[in-house]
Amino acid sequence: MSPGGAKDLAFAVELAREAGVLLRRHFGEAQEIDYKGRINLVTRMDHEAEALIVGRIADAYPGDDVLAEEGSGHSAGADRVWIVDPLDGTVNYAHEYPVWSVSIALQVAGRLEVGAVYNPLLDEMYAGRRGGGVTLNGTPRRVSVESRLDHAMLATGFGYELGADAERNNLGPFSRFLLRGRAVRRAGSAALAISKVAVGRTDGFWEGGLQPWDMAAAMLLVEEAGGRISNYAGGPARVDGRQLIASNGPLHDAMLAVIADHPRADYGQPSADGDPPPRDEMMLYYVGWLHRGPNQDLSEEEGDRIQRAHLAYIRRQKDAGKYLLSGPFADKADPRGILVIRAASREEAEALAAADPAVQAGALRLELRPWYSAKGITIVPPNEPAPATGIRS
Repeated sequence: MSPGGAKDLAFAVELAREAGVLLRRHFGEAQEIDYKGRINLVTRMDHEAEALIVGRIADAYPGDDVLAEEGSGHSAGADRVWIVDPLDGTVNYAHEYPVWSVSIALQVAGRLEVGAVYNPLLDEMYAGRRGGGVTLNGTPRRVSVESRLDHAMLATGFGYELGADAERNNLGPFSRFLLRGRAVRRAGSAALAISKVAVGRTDGFWEGGLQPWDMAAAMLLVEEAGGRISNYAGGPARVDGRQLIASNGPLHDAMLAVIADHPRADYGQPSADGDPPPRDEMMLYYVGWLHRGPNQDLSEEEGDRIQRAHLAYIRRQKDAGKYLLSGPFADKADPRGILVIRAASREEAEALAAADPAVQAGALRLELRPWYSAKGITIVPPNEPAPATGIRS
């Protein structure tokens, strides 16, 4: 728990509530609307609420940086950065649709430490700090325990730059989750939708095209409530990563599988004109080359036992979606085997491979190499049976 975390959280909660009172007072009034994009609105109240929040932070913490949606923050390279969405759900607010919120997060040295998301119309405050858990109006809350996707209540949203690509505009994942989940909701405030995962009201959330102020506070809440957050590839979620899966934990791998299960054959591939694929359509995989290890002085019984343990381990990793491909080389003169590993980091890939019983016994050794390729690829093994191989020399 960071020093001063309780004080910082109390400040964020008070500030979010103060901005929420201002917004609630003017809700339903005719709004002066400007456009930041084709469908991306900004109202006078966005600016007024942001001015209030940024001004209060400057008075209380003059050395801190502020990243705010409407641009009135400032950056001087401070370790402490307040990430502010003064009105998350502006389109709803402008149309008198009663789903919108105020979101305030504090990031210290690159790590989220405090989050407060306030729903003014229901007077509900979702709040938490690193190491301190999460509360809803002061009552401790946790994520749900649902483990079946077909029993899950999910939420999502759609960005302002939709485009025609069904995977990037979320229509593809949305349709798949509709078929596989119990229910999917899209209410128009990402901060609120993610916060509901943290308190167990929903079981999972996903969305691409997000900005830091849309998700920073709620990301901290989900983690502190015992949930799991990641990007679409299962790697670490970043406030500037533009995409997020937030879940109760048990549903996370199933949600990742739905995201990856798209029909595009050219996903992450160069275009016909030679344009490189977008960065967020690519993923770093790891290829593990298995060679005979230093310990080949094994009895037949011990060799059989280790090989069975080795194959059972590979099966478990395949079932978990970590190994996309595994098997020996077809050339009997070449005893090597190969693994294609889906992992968020080299360290994770090394840990997975090092936990193989045959590697631990010294019967096999591993050489790991990165492989940059299309995200969500499917590798199908050949139909012909693989040659029988043994670990024993």
